[in-house]
Amino acid sequence: MASFRASAGIIEARAGVEPSAVLEAARLAVADGWVVEDAFVDVEPLARGTGAPRVVVRFVVPTGNDAEEDADAWSAARALATAVGRVAEWSDLHVLRRSGGRWTPVERGQGSASPRE
Repeated sequence: MASFRASAGIIEARAGVEPSAVLEAARLAVADGWVVEDAFVDVEPLARGTGAPRVVVRFVVPTGNDAEEDADAWSAARALATAVGRVAEWSDLHVLRRSGGRWTPVERGQGSASPRE
């Protein structure tokens, strides 16, 4: 099974939405179709002054060829973005693949969850 991370920068939670609900929306969206290994908020970009905090969901994709796995990972990322978009304004959707002990970017798949990607 290949391991991936999908993440989105969180600009602002919608009015009345608790910050914890943003992470939970992301986690549940991915868990609906994939096995979630971890979910967290990465505040490092904010602390470094390089961007917004990011919701990050780590998940696995069933074994296939790399192209199929990458496409499936982007499907998970689009599900994350759709769910997060209901509770927060987001930008900058990313997918990373675990390869040889490193996280490497996966090129954007077909389709789009939002013009903000």
